Parts: sequence; C-alpha cells; structure tokens
Amino acid sequence: MKRYLPAIAIATVVSLSAAAYFGGMFQRELPSDLGTTEVIAMPKILLLPAEANECQRRRVLDGMGGAVDNIDMKDGYTKVVEFAKLPRISREIVYYPAPEHKDCEAFAKDEDTVRGPLFMENVRDASGFRPLRERKYSADGKLLSAGNQIDKGERFQTDFFAATGLTVRSETYNLAKKEVESETLYRLDGTALVRQSIKPSESSFTKEHFMEDGKAIAWMEVRTYGGYEITLMYQDGKPRVKATRGINSLSMRQYRPNGTDELLVQEWQFATDVTIYNEAGKQTLQTKWKVDNDAPKDASGKPKMYLSHVIEVNEQGRNLRRFDFRTDGTIETVTVHKDAEFWKNRVEYTLDKSGRVISSKPFDEKGDVMPVVTYAKDPGLRFTVPTSYKAIPQYTVLAGIKAHDEKMANEVYHGGM
Repeated sequence: MKRYLPAIAIATVVSLSAAAYFGGMFQRELPSDLGTTEVIAMPKILLLPAEANECQRRRVLDGMGGAVDNIDMKDGYTKVVEFAKLPRISREIVYYPAPEHKDCEAFAKDEDTVRGPLFMENVRDASGFRPLRERKYSADGKLLSAGNQIDKGERFQTDFFAATGLTVRSETYNLAKKEVESETLYRLDGTALVRQSIKPSESSFTKEHFMEDGKAIAWMEVRTYGGYEITLMYQDGKPRVKATRGINSLSMRQYRPNGTDELLVQEWQFATDVTIYNEAGKQTLQTKWKVDNDAPKDASGKPKMYLSHVIEVNEQGRNLRRFDFRTDGTIETVTVHKDAEFWKNRVEYTLDKSGRVISSKPFDEKGDVMPVVTYAKDPGLRFTVPTSYKAIPQYTVLAGIKAHDEKMANEVYHGGM
C-alpha cells in the first residue's frame, strides 16, 4: 500500500515515530546526556514506496548516514534492514507472521508492528553486499540452517540441520560467480559422507567421498566428457592411487606416503607403458609391453604381452640406455646415450639372438649418423639387463574405473587432432 502524506501529516508521523524510537522500539543505544553538543538531531522517519511483495516500508534515518527499514510483507512476515551507511546493508532480520497479521490492512491498523518468532538473521561483511553469517530458525525456535563466509570471503557455506540438531546437508556458494558450487551429504551420525558438484550429469560430475570421521577424503571421482578419474587417498588425505580412464586408454599413478611418485602405468589397446620412480620421486626406468601375434601364447591361445623395450633414465628423465627386445625376449638393439643426449653423441648397437654385437651405428655431436660399423668377429661387447626389468610390476586396476567405458566410447571429440 503506497501512501503520500502532506507536510502536516509527515510532521506528525515524524513526531510519533521519534517517540517510539526513544521508547526502545528500535533498540538503539542513545547518549545519556542529551544536553551536550554530541547529541545528534532527532531521527527522521520516512514512508518509502513499497515493493511488489511489501505492504509498507518505514525508514528511520539516524542522522549519521545510517538507517533502519521496518518492512511489513504481504505474506505476513516482517523484516528489519539495518544500514551502516546508506545504501550499504549491515544486517537483515526477518520474523514469522504474527497471528493477527492476515493482510496489509491488518498492518496498517497497527502503530507498532507486532512480530512473530525470529525466522532469519543475516549479517553482511564490510562491503555490504556479501553475507558474513546467516541463521534460520523454525517457528518453535530450533536452528534450521547456519551459514558462514569461508575461503577468505570467496565462498559461503550453509549447513542444514535435522530436528535432532545433526547436519544433514550443506551447500557451498561461490560469492564471485554467484552460484552454488557443491553440496555435501551427511551420514545419520552427522559425519560427512560425500561432497558433490551441483547439477551433475552422466558426463560431468565431481564427488569427494569422506572417511568415517567425515573429515578426511577417502576417495574422489571426476567425470568429464570422454574421461573418468578415481583417486584413492592415504589416511592423511594425500593421494595414494590415481586412475584415469579415457577412450581406449587407462592411466594409473601410484604415490608413496610422502607424496612422491612411485609407479605410472598407461594401458593402451595393444600396449602398456610403465614408468618406475625412485624414493625421491624421480624417474629411473621406462618400459613398454606389447601384444604381438608372434609372441608366446597363453593357455587359451592368446598372445602374451612381451617386453618391447626398456629405457634407463637419469633423475632429469633423460635417456641413458635403451634396450629393444624381440618377441622371444632376446635383446635386438642397445642405444647408449652419451652425456644423456637424445639425438647426438649416441651409439646404436645391434645384437644377434645369442647376444653378440654384430654392428654399431654412431651419431656425431650434431646428431648426424656416421658410417655403420659391422663386426665380423666378436668385439667383446656384452649387454645384459637385470631380471627385474623383464617382470611387469604388480598393480591392480581400481574397481569401477571401467564403469563408464561404454558411455565414453560414444563420446566423440570435436576440433581435436
């Protein structure tokens, strides 16, 4: 209901409202000595145009740039909005409808608005735009939800409670993007169960599964277009195993408890690459295993996976020696990289099946190939590899990592290579 008051009426409203103000209606502390020069002019009260969902809005100006709006809503709720400095809001308080407030006429007849129980209190930060703290209550006074600003003011988390007081769900709202980012679901005992992205789809979601204490993450899964990833954690929350499933590919990386890399396995349709790391997390060995029809067969008649090549690397990941094998396991060629140079200053040796070097192909300091040397007699060079090189490391493909294979196979990339 909009009202337009003549000057005499406004003066009367200001006088009556000022009396109500000093009577404690707005619960503001005033100087005890009203005779000093520090006393500010009497508060002014204005009737502002009501919004579509409001019956009336009354503003009390404190004479120092701040104000308090008392708003009667069409749904019977009443609201108090406090401004530290107009138009910067510092706090909002909302009350449930009082029994006698059935419509706007009921509000208009009341000189002093009668409020119902407290419904919501929202405190904003210094900007006046971002919520700092929010609490909502049931009509009987029980806490329904509690929100707090987190991540240095970047996000706002709201927890929702059951009648027992335990948390049942929480939402994380991105204050910069102005959207809900994720929600957390809780167990019956109030501990966190899973945190997941909002609006998940079959081809896009993120889920973090918590340990029994509801604090540390036990494992997480991420689904993207054409990919699916599972990460298992140690008790302290550090990654233990990360498996990534792509279209016709699988990558698994194992970590030590101190966080360094331990093993990387990359599976393809007909090959598997394995990278081994030392205690410091630096590469030491790269191996490739292949499936070939000429390789030995297993009991079912399928070709076994054989060791195709082994590369010894230094801590910078640069090649030192490379061994290439035949399908029967014998060494076919050995490449020695001098000074860990990839193209230049290297020598490629060719061996027969007995392990004798029969030729060498050197490359100069520019990487250009030099004349091949053929040995009619045994030059006395011998190359062997440790037995451990020929054993593929033991690893277990995480359960569930192939769950999206069929769906991902139908996802076609556009604009790729």
